[in-house]
Amino acid sequence: MFTCSKTYRDIPFAHRQPAHEGHCQLIHGHNWSFTFTFGCKSLDEKGFVVDFGKLKFIRHWLEGELDHAYVYNQDDEATARLVATFPDQFKPYPVASCSAEGLAKHAYEKVSGMLEEHHGDRVWLLAVEVAEDSRNSARFHP
Repeated sequence: MFTCSKTYRDIPFAHRQPAHEGHCQLIHGHNWSFTFTFGCKSLDEKGFVVDFGKLKFIRHWLEGELDHAYVYNQDDEATARLVATFPDQFKPYPVASCSAEGLAKHAYEKVSGMLEEHHGDRVWLLAVEVAEDSRNSARFHP
């Protein structure tokens, strides 16, 4: 198997961890990065796992959905009320879990489908790593 990775850095968005006992329960932001690892059994005609130039759909998704968004747990009732009260102040993006781990899984699920639409079954997504800063990251691979 061949693998390659593509990293997208400095995607600013906010989140909060409502069950956290410390400061992370407050709304705060990071400049996130996402690293997608791809795999294939045989290289394409150019000798690539995947042509990085043909992955613009990932950047479009990241920038369109997450750039300057407020990403929050879909079961976070306090945030749902806040967003409903001040709809013009937020770019809401509810997910199952807004932890780095949850975002890695969410990005994996979203990008896997997009990758298949754009590239068929020759190349597949192996893993997604999400970092909230240079020290903290989480990785999802099925």
